[in-house]
Amino acid sequence: MNVKFAYLHALKKINHKGEILVNESLGKHTTYHTGGKCRCIIKIATLENFIKVMMYISSHSIPYFVLGGGSNVLVSDAGYDGIIIKLVGDLARIEMQGDVLECGAGVTLSQAYVYARDLGLSGLECSAGIPATIGGATYMNAQAYGFEMSSIVDYVIAFCDGKIRYFSNTDCQYSYRKSIFMENQAIILRVGLKLEKLDTSTIQSRYLETITKRKHSQPLQYGSAGCVFKKLHGLEVSRMLDEMGIKGMRVGGAMVSNMHANFIINYENATSTDIYHLIKIIKKQFTEKYSMDLELEIKLLGEFE
Repeated sequence: MNVKFAYLHALKKINHKGEILVNESLGKHTTYHTGGKCRCIIKIATLENFIKVMMYISSHSIPYFVLGGGSNVLVSDAGYDGIIIKLVGDLARIEMQGDVLECGAGVTLSQAYVYARDLGLSGLECSAGIPATIGGATYMNAQAYGFEMSSIVDYVIAFCDGKIRYFSNTDCQYSYRKSIFMENQAIILRVGLKLEKLDTSTIQSRYLETITKRKHSQPLQYGSAGCVFKKLHGLEVSRMLDEMGIKGMRVGGAMVSNMHANFIINYENATSTDIYHLIKIIKKQFTEKYSMDLELEIKLLGEFE
């Protein structure tokens, strides 16, 4: 991919407090550890720079994608012909605002948990082990082991239609794995979390309990993107996939986990193409067996055949 695109100099000037990685492999930035290169990754550290960058991108019709923890995305082996945005610095800061814990979108769930735990604030401990940022978890309403992001979000500050907007919890229009931000293509900047007071030892105990559950039910030693497919009409897709006997199914270096049928893992130097083709096979077999179509929980970035 030709990295000498005309707007690199302009972006460097605009983003003077941030870093720009040119011709960067996205496999370094995703939990699957696969995928090709992007034109650049631009790390934006201030709100002022963020607005300037977005105005420039919009006026020049440059494709972009905001990447959080890289835990819910599969990047094409051909890469992504656009700009990857990561929020750092001031946009990855944690602070108390009254009785609300306000986190920049670039803060990881684990960072937010530690900060909250040390203040005796409960609500994030059941998110243990989710390798996501606050922004990504809020965007997709992350859920696991009784944890649901929508239950602790008090408000969201996001960039939408060229403006900074405030969204209350109700405004977010949360449902299963969905939020208004998916519909309006907003970029989440800061999230206010409403947490409850609890003693630190109980919070830590719940956290360790969740970690133990994950270790016993998920293939954490391999690269993955978590559950690949969403629930269907409230049905447990993981159980239905298990009944299909697909555990251990392989395409190249990609394999359906023997621990969890809804996990496709990077078992042995898999490519994104391996993973994608395995997804297609599973979807076809599922439709043939249950007369229903599976819906991806993960995001495909770039061109796939």
